[in-house]
Amino acid sequence: PVIARNTVHGCRDTGVVFKDGADGTLSGNRLFGNHSVAIEVHSRADPLVEDNDVFDGQQGGVFVYNRGKGHLRRNKIFRNALEGVEIKQGGRPLVEDNDIYDNLECGIFIHEGGEGRVIGNRIHSNSYAGIEIKDASSPEVRGNDVYSGRTSGMYIHSGGQGVIEGNQIHQNWLHGVYVRSKGCPHLMKNNIFRNDECGIFVTESSHPCIEHNEVHANGLAGVEVKEDSSPTIKLNRIHDGNTGGIFVLARGRGRIFENKLYNNKLEGIEIKDGGDPQVVDNEIYDNLECGVFAHDGALGRIEDNRIFGNAYAGIEIKDTSSPIVKNNRIYRGQTSGIYVHSGGQGKVVENDVFENGLHGIMILSGGNPWMSRNKIHDNIECGVVAHVSYALDSVGNQIYANRIKNVQTVKS
Repeated sequence: PVIARNTVHGCRDTGVVFKDGADGTLSGNRLFGNHSVAIEVHSRADPLVEDNDVFDGQQGGVFVYNRGKGHLRRNKIFRNALEGVEIKQGGRPLVEDNDIYDNLECGIFIHEGGEGRVIGNRIHSNSYAGIEIKDASSPEVRGNDVYSGRTSGMYIHSGGQGVIEGNQIHQNWLHGVYVRSKGCPHLMKNNIFRNDECGIFVTESSHPCIEHNEVHANGLAGVEVKEDSSPTIKLNRIHDGNTGGIFVLARGRGRIFENKLYNNKLEGIEIKDGGDPQVVDNEIYDNLECGVFAHDGALGRIEDNRIFGNAYAGIEIKDTSSPIVKNNRIYRGQTSGIYVHSGGQGKVVENDVFENGLHGIMILSGGNPWMSRNKIHDNIECGVVAHVSYALDSVGNQIYANRIKNVQTVKS
């Protein structure tokens, strides 16, 4: 059937139901104030639902479940008491070019094995997440504008998966993307910016792949990783954050490689409290504090990076932190290349540390790194400044051509 230009309102149950393989078209209608959802699609039904206004329902707007399909396009779905669109139990609609806003829970809620494609929608100002994905659901979410949500833009949790690609995710009240409880989405080519808290927040044993995203100008870290999560973070540009670029803490791990981290107001990368990431082959530059800051028992492997032009040390290690710092080029920092102090430890091997504004490597206040096979040269002041109790291997390291002194010993 074709159901067009009707007003469907005040029903004691659902406004319109498509089921048992039905197709048909629902076009240009106003559906509002119904006691259940406005539109229900299930049991292999596959209707075209276009150009409708779906609003003020006492439950959700559109509900697709039990292998229902359908093409939802150019609808306005707003002010419903639950979700704008709910997809579950093998439902797999195409949700395209809709305005989904001001709903009292999520914009789109995909759970219990929901699938489908969510493409080119404007999803904003919903009370919960713009899009929530859980329970091993695995949709494609591409090319949407997700903004001004009262929590996070996207919330993927409880084993939620899916491909999240090419979306604009911005100005949400919490995080741009919140991944927790073994969430495992693939986030790629998104523009994630001006969210009030983190750009991407990963916690509780989650393992997303985060690649080729532009993450910038968020209120907290561009990406935060904690609590046994181990994401892959590669080929992103993470910059202009109001705190740091990437923050790994509380047993967070992960592989961080081939990213550009720059112009953040604090560190390019901060590691603390048992954080243990692999930080490999990144460019970390022009941050307003350190390039990499490892403190409060941090671990990690920092290898093959180019760390330059940062306002504080290229790498700072303190508080019994013990990372491996290997084969990095650390240069043209405004202070020292590497600064180890306050009981900082670790292995510092095979690095090229040069042309820094103060010293190449500074070891103070009980710092005790193991240093071997480093090249420390052409720094503006000293090559190595170390406290008197530190046993520097001046043979195993090449320390030369520093302007004031190659090695300076100090009392503390």
